[in-house]
Amino acid sequence: MKNDYWDIVRRNIVSPIVLAIFLLAAALVWVKEYRDAWFISVVIVVNSLIGIVQEVRAKRVLRKLELMSAPRARLMQPNGTMLEVSYDELVPGDIIQLQAGDEVPADGQLLSSQGLEVNESLLTGEAAAVGKQTKQSVWAATTVIAGQAMVRVVAVGDQTKAGAISQVLQQYQPELTPLQRAIQRAISLLTFGAIGIALTIAIIYLINGNDAVVILKTITSAAVSVVPEGLLLASSLLLAFGSLRLARAQVLPQKLSAIEAMALLDVLCVDKTGTLTSDEIELERVEVFDEAHLTSAAGLAALVARETSGGNLTGQAIILKLDAPRQSTVRQVLAFSSSRKFAGVRAEINGRVQTVLLGAPEVISTLAPVASEIQQQLDEWATQGLRVLLLAEFDDATTALDSLKPGSGRATAAVILRNALRPGVIETVQFLQQQAVQLRVISGDNPRTVQAIAEAAGIDRASRAITGAELAKLSPFAFARAADEHAIFARVQPEQKEQLLEHFHQRRLFTGMVGDGVNDALALKKADLGVAMQAGAPASRRVADLILLNNSFTALPLGMQLGNKIMQAIEIIATLFFHKIIYSVTLLGMTLLLGLVYPYAPRHITFMNMFLVTMPTLMWTLFPPSPKHQINPQHFWRDTLQAVAPIAVITGVTVSLAYWLLGALFPGNTGQVATMTVLIATFFGVYLVFLVGLILGVQIDGAAKKARLLYLLAVSVVVLASFGLPWLRQFFDFVWPNWAMLWPVSSMVAIAAIGQWQLARRAAQKFATRAVVAPETQAADRTS
Repeated sequence: MKNDYWDIVRRNIVSPIVLAIFLLAAALVWVKEYRDAWFISVVIVVNSLIGIVQEVRAKRVLRKLELMSAPRARLMQPNGTMLEVSYDELVPGDIIQLQAGDEVPADGQLLSSQGLEVNESLLTGEAAAVGKQTKQSVWAATTVIAGQAMVRVVAVGDQTKAGAISQVLQQYQPELTPLQRAIQRAISLLTFGAIGIALTIAIIYLINGNDAVVILKTITSAAVSVVPEGLLLASSLLLAFGSLRLARAQVLPQKLSAIEAMALLDVLCVDKTGTLTSDEIELERVEVFDEAHLTSAAGLAALVARETSGGNLTGQAIILKLDAPRQSTVRQVLAFSSSRKFAGVRAEINGRVQTVLLGAPEVISTLAPVASEIQQQLDEWATQGLRVLLLAEFDDATTALDSLKPGSGRATAAVILRNALRPGVIETVQFLQQQAVQLRVISGDNPRTVQAIAEAAGIDRASRAITGAELAKLSPFAFARAADEHAIFARVQPEQKEQLLEHFHQRRLFTGMVGDGVNDALALKKADLGVAMQAGAPASRRVADLILLNNSFTALPLGMQLGNKIMQAIEIIATLFFHKIIYSVTLLGMTLLLGLVYPYAPRHITFMNMFLVTMPTLMWTLFPPSPKHQINPQHFWRDTLQAVAPIAVITGVTVSLAYWLLGALFPGNTGQVATMTVLIATFFGVYLVFLVGLILGVQIDGAAKKARLLYLLAVSVVVLASFGLPWLRQFFDFVWPNWAMLWPVSSMVAIAAIGQWQLARRAAQKFATRAVVAPETQAADRTS
């Protein structure tokens, strides 16, 4: 842990920008310009300290959030009860329980197994399920895909076969989002640009006969102006605060890049059960086909559920309402898996061996055919949105349960379950489709059932359905066409979910996946944005980018809204930084062309930066903006840099001409001219803080008005203090301005401001075609 903190300190202190500024400070000390040397040193140290504090806070918060969503092991206590503990609390000799969906937390030996099947692809590269029997070993970092078991722990942490699994949460590596990486590249390029500018200044100023003091002060001022060292810090600050807001809204980003990803969605694939529908499954009834099984069917269904469900919701719903036979000895168990679509039990009941399967009617009916009138009834129930399982009995008492012959059984009953739509799903679907997000339902359930639920939720093209069996028969070209044309994919295999995600990738569609089961893990990992439920399988939570802490799909729009605000705030701050950089470069170029000395000392730059970037960053962090449209990070450079560039050039040209004109009219008042130049530049910086809302299409709501008022108050306080307090005025090297100087340049400033306003209006027109955020969702977001 100490090494983590040392890495954070080193990363923020030993960076090219910080080292360069310290070198410039040392050079200023050498020429006896102590005030500027001291000032820029203090400023960079304060910036670095802020960076260190924020990163340490982020480290601690992210660790707490990771621990909140991290899988936990079920540890058996001496009294026989189960206690959930973190993986790193396990020790050899502990006895733990495994269920379907669990990630195995440690190497262990099976004490008992009820149809346990494990995916060991992480260790072996083979994705096929591996059955595990009593006394066999299981390995850490593998995933339980079916059944349940009791395991004695034999190795943990670094001692496991996979190694270092328990160390995952202790490792902290700050991950930049794609947008932050782009910003980092821009900072690197500008840093090299600053070196070129410094050489240009040195050469031209030497030719013009300026001394070393003027050259070093100009180079320092230009370097501080051109390199946006605070932009990455500002984006990190906004993302960190945004992550906390998202967590309070029950949306936990496991990666900061997920905040950007929410703004990029083209396609969102969702599971049916637990996503569109409630996770509260209720047993409706058991319909018996043959009176001879009237009394036994319900008990056999309960027996299969008890022995094979591994704690899943469907099994629990059956067990809650039905009682298994008391006199039964289980001989063989076949746990339910998404690939098989059925489960089975062979047991001796009242002295007679019985073989029973329970699962999807389409699969079970191949082993136990049903009459046409029964099939019609099964279809009708499915069309009503009910979930139907078929119960079948077999006389075969020796063949393995997963190898029973087709047609060898008889269907005896249907187990009918009800799973209602989640509250708010219809509004959620409507919101997403208004944002031009295409919805695809990918489910292992019956196609008629999925269609009925999708239609009730309001999903577009819900009538277009295809099954996994039909997909499997298609050529690659036909598969691609089917993936585009259909909205409902039913009875799909886990690997087919992954294939669908891969197809959308190839079409360059930014794709999200919402799921909660272990069968969703492959798709969640493949998706650009994987969204898991907190109550879902640990394996799905482990690979997800976002976790919905309230287990509700309806939290996603709120998360998208908050993410949209965060991205808008980053765009605003970046626009202000780009304005500062472009205007500074323009000013420097103009002064070099006009043969003038750069008007600012390093402390002037810091004074202006308070108004241009520091205060606005705090303002938009405390009062996140409300966009009128969906922010797309792919348009970042067009929306920010390209939009503000002409406005910044006007600022630079106007300040340069004002500086030249004032210097020509008042040649003996260099201090007042410099002060007036600072004030004019500050005016344009403050003006842009108000103009940026128009440039980027920000909604001027109550929060924005409050933020602007507080900003103006802060500006007024700082300006009055800087000029009203003698020691502070002296420190900044300000002279009380001669307001008569304002008149020669006032018309120039006014014309420039009007021109900038017109350019801002023109820049805002590009948002006219962007998706508009639903008003009711904005209201809900503001209420939250």
